Amino acid sequence: MRCWTIWALAIFASAAPAVTPGKWTHSAEAHFAKGEFESTVVSSLGQIRLGRAIEVLAGSDVAPPVVSAVAVIDKTIYLSSGSSNVIYRIHGEDLKPFATPPGTMVATLLATEWGLLSGTGGTGAGIYRIDEEGKPERLWSDDQIKYVWAIAEGPEGSLYAATGPGGQVFAIKATGEADCIYQADKKLAKNILSLIRSPSGLLYAGTDETGLVLEINPQTKSSRILLDADEKEVSALLLDDDGGLYVGTSDAAKARDDGAAAPSNTKAGKAPKTAPTPQATTQPTSIPAENDPAWSEQQNPRQDEPHTPAAQEGQRDPAETLPTRPQPEVIKRPSVTKPTGKGNAVYYIQLDGLVRTIFRRPVTVLSMLGVGDKLLLGTGNGGDIYAVTTDGDEIAKIADTDARQVTALAQGPDGQIIFATANKGSVGLLGAGFAQNGTYTCEALDAKQIAQWGSFKSRISSPSGTGATLATRSGNVAEPDDATWSDWSADSPIGDLFVPIATPAGRFLQYRIKLTSTGEATPTVEHVQVIYQVGNLAPGIAAVTVEPSAKGRAESAQKASGSQVYRIVKIKAADPNKDKLSYKIEFRRMGAVGWIQIAEDLKAPKYVWDTRTVGDGTYQLRITASDSPANPPGSALEAVRISEPVVVDNTAPVVETFSAEAVKSKALASGRATDSGSRIVSIHYAVDSQDDWVAVLPADGICDTASEKFTFEAEDLEPGPHRIAVKVTDVYGNIGYAAVTVSVSK
Repeated sequence: MRCWTIWALAIFASAAPAVTPGKWTHSAEAHFAKGEFESTVVSSLGQIRLGRAIEVLAGSDVAPPVVSAVAVIDKTIYLSSGSSNVIYRIHGEDLKPFATPPGTMVATLLATEWGLLSGTGGTGAGIYRIDEEGKPERLWSDDQIKYVWAIAEGPEGSLYAATGPGGQVFAIKATGEADCIYQADKKLAKNILSLIRSPSGLLYAGTDETGLVLEINPQTKSSRILLDADEKEVSALLLDDDGGLYVGTSDAAKARDDGAAAPSNTKAGKAPKTAPTPQATTQPTSIPAENDPAWSEQQNPRQDEPHTPAAQEGQRDPAETLPTRPQPEVIKRPSVTKPTGKGNAVYYIQLDGLVRTIFRRPVTVLSMLGVGDKLLLGTGNGGDIYAVTTDGDEIAKIADTDARQVTALAQGPDGQIIFATANKGSVGLLGAGFAQNGTYTCEALDAKQIAQWGSFKSRISSPSGTGATLATRSGNVAEPDDATWSDWSADSPIGDLFVPIATPAGRFLQYRIKLTSTGEATPTVEHVQVIYQVGNLAPGIAAVTVEPSAKGRAESAQKASGSQVYRIVKIKAADPNKDKLSYKIEFRRMGAVGWIQIAEDLKAPKYVWDTRTVGDGTYQLRITASDSPANPPGSALEAVRISEPVVVDNTAPVVETFSAEAVKSKALASGRATDSGSRIVSIHYAVDSQDDWVAVLPADGICDTASEKFTFEAEDLEPGPHRIAVKVTDVYGNIGYAAVTVSVSK
């Protein structure tokens, strides 16, 4: 055992332990976020789980630096380079160049029933079919088009292409004839970045520049704006079974350089699972098998949008208008579920046009994939993959790749999720199962003093074949890797009971949770509580304030009027052990030696002192705070603080030498007001009245001393006797009166 441990134990043993233990409670995502995750994740609901098993198919040593798209046909994976015009193929464990369609880069891939399609950019940009030997066949190109960003299948072998820099969408027949069905205004967009076709035949497109989501009727070439997002780029679109539309944005200006996300700091329960299931990806990059997909707790196979020839759609008349969403013509920045915080978003546009924000983090949303009741999001600039429930209630970062961007997601035939990255370029598999082992290590927890460790308690769900263990270590320096920290304790199983913390006393503590699984399920740990106890520390009194009041209630101090015979004593105190405190109040006249007690065993840090029980003068109050309510007899500690001088003045001012003389219809009055304890604050007079008082300034124009001379004239007096009264008020609301009688002749 290291020498520091013996010293720490000796110090702790010499101090009386506090009765009230301290505790750390970790229940929200933000509480866990500063820890270290190894094959584990924490959700926005504050739940720690095993991450998904990851297998690298093509690392950065063999993959292109930018993998722009992936597609899956049977068990063969195709990936394209966003920095060259090369398409690669992964079959088994080999990555080899497969095709080089015309262009300088390949922006998108699409797996169809009749082959692999590629959309390219640069010189020769267009759509090319790649045969089984890797030979490209031109389907469509246009000299005015520099980029084909997305491809969607249409009826009878037709295609739709999202292009730039003219902001156009083309309908392309199987024969290669093309027709522009949408042209963006130059002020609105330069590129159509994303495109998807609904079962009804309507197209939905996302733009750059202004972040628009468009609904396009390819038969009538009419269009309208469904959403004008706060972000500049709409990079991903996804339909659900109810016809709702998920929209992902990728405004680089709204993402942090490292993609670091602010975690949730609330624990607000879990929503019931009533959200619709996503239906298709922005670019259908795989032909999925009918199996149980990853991230679904119930069997809910992903349904790609079917290829439906026009003959099977009831031979729709080309002039007939396709069905549209029942909503206003233009919806601009809807206010429903107002986006909060910074970053990019995933919006959900309902059939009625209302919009909800289900995801917002300081990342760029580059790809979306619907799997079961969840969305998978490939993001930049941290190269993370998120799983988000479709109601937006739960968000979990399920993979942190060694790259800047996750550019593409696709579902393989065996339930794995295929992901592609850029900067560093790679392709990997996110397995349908969980990692078999993972750890979570919390940040160094600071007890502020040498502490004795108590117990660890958490809520845990452990399906069959899973488990969780706890280990702890402690130290007296903030850096856990310092050599003076203790070794990790032996791993102890975590269950529903309290687990003793078998670690030497110290100021800092770390706990480490190890999760294990067979790969089919994951244990879930949440609401962690760590109990500890430090030696008893004395309370502290930060401030004592004393306010005069005319009423004997603390809440009335500022509103009361009249003679202020009460003093409201307010105490600001705290205890490092969070012990309950009691208070004692004593007073003495300034210059005196002994203290006189006026209150003891106060439970609240305030007191109303009736100063009519003492004479006028200047006093001090001594406040003693004790932690005796929380500690055994003889072990309590105290703190003492003396107030600023407190003036007690309950005597009314005196009006001296007050006289008045009648001159014609006026009364000329004068006098002096004095107070023995405080200054005069106001002088008033009244003629033959108890209510109509008139303010008077003293002779020098300001009430600023305890003695003030005054003169005034009472005018327009009727002939006969009159009663001239004067009242003077001091700082503490004490009032002195005087009166004389004058007679005005006819």
